[in-house]
Formats: sequence, C-alpha cells, structure tokens
Amino acid sequence: MKELLPLFISPALFLLLFAYLKYRYPKGQFRLFFTAFGLGLLMAFLVILSNMLANYLGMDGARSIRRMFLYSFVFVGFMSEFGKFLPLYSKIMKHKSFNGAPDGIIYSLAISTGLTTLYAAYYHFFGLKVEGDWLYLIAIGPVNALLAVLVGFFTGMGKIRQNRFIDSMTGLGAATLFHGLFRFTLLSNDTLFFLLVAGGILFIALILIKKSLTSATESA
Repeated sequence: MKELLPLFISPALFLLLFAYLKYRYPKGQFRLFFTAFGLGLLMAFLVILSNMLANYLGMDGARSIRRMFLYSFVFVGFMSEFGKFLPLYSKIMKHKSFNGAPDGIIYSLAISTGLTTLYAAYYHFFGLKVEGDWLYLIAIGPVNALLAVLVGFFTGMGKIRQNRFIDSMTGLGAATLFHGLFRFTLLSNDTLFFLLVAGGILFIALILIKKSLTSATESA
C-alpha cells in the first residue's frame, strides 16, 4: 500500500486547489477548471508515448551522458511541459474568462495535476526502473505543479501584453530547462543537485505567484 501513496499526490493537489478556489469564490463557475484537468489527463498519453519511444530507443536508464541528457530534456522535460502548454495555449486561454497570469497559473496547475495523475500511474506500473525512481515518483506531482506556474504565468502575461508567442515560448522554454535538470539530477543519482534544482524551482515559482497577484491587483 505504501508504494501506491505517491500516486495520490497529484489528485490531492488538484482537490486542494479546487477547495481553495471554492472557498475563495463560492459562487464561481468551475467548468473550465475541470475541463483543464481533463485535458491534462488526455495530454498524459502524449507523455506516455514519448516515454515508450524513449524506452524503445534505449534512452531511459542509459548510462551515456549524451543519452541521459537527451532523455531528460527532450523525451521528459520538453514533452511534459508541452503537454501542459498546448491545451492552455490552444484551448483554455481563448476562453473569455481567462484574464492574465493568475488564471494562467490556476489552469496550468489543473492541467498539470491531470497529466501527472495518469502519468505517475503509468510510470509506477509500467515504467523502466532506473536510479532515483522512488524519489521521482514522490516529486513528480509537486515539481510538475511548480513548473506549471512558469508555463501559466508567462502564457497569461502574454495575453495581457498582446505578446503571446514570445511570452509563451519563454514560459515553455524555462519550464523545459528546469524539468530537464530535475530529471537529469535523479538519473545521475545526485541528490544534492536535485535539492538545489527543486529549491530553485520553488523559489522562482513563489516569485511568479507573488508577481501575478501584484499584477492582478494593479490591473483591477
């Protein structure tokens, strides 16, 4: 039973976020929020297919630095963050109620928790067991949620500033970079480097959340 506990982290994060929003906006409509979660579940299949391709090519678990780098930054980092970015940019952001960085963060978090809910289950039961997997399964939900803040903040800012492409690519690029570092540190079994990367991601996410709230207050 203990081995299954990491699989409940992402659903728990989603429910906590929903409970907060329900408390903050008791008369709010949450259809788009649940739609974002559902789109995240759907995009998990993209990440799963990427992982299966990496497995077929012998990329995951490889001891070659070049292969580890390619697996971490392309097959895991880019595909995971693209899986959050695509529905946010192509679907959620076009909704009339979407207004700026705070909304970008909220919906990106909903997408992320949906994605990692399904992906974590796949990885637990079918993923190739490599170095740091126990920590990867525990961290995958929280770290993906923190990285979703980067994607959501810049995508939301892009809508406000009418600079969607550059801002969105900034968020996607930054999230991909940190996600790749996150996976690479675990594959290399460097716990200290992992803690530094995780701490850096947390620090940046908190700054962006604060900045989004400030920008929302100033525009109100």
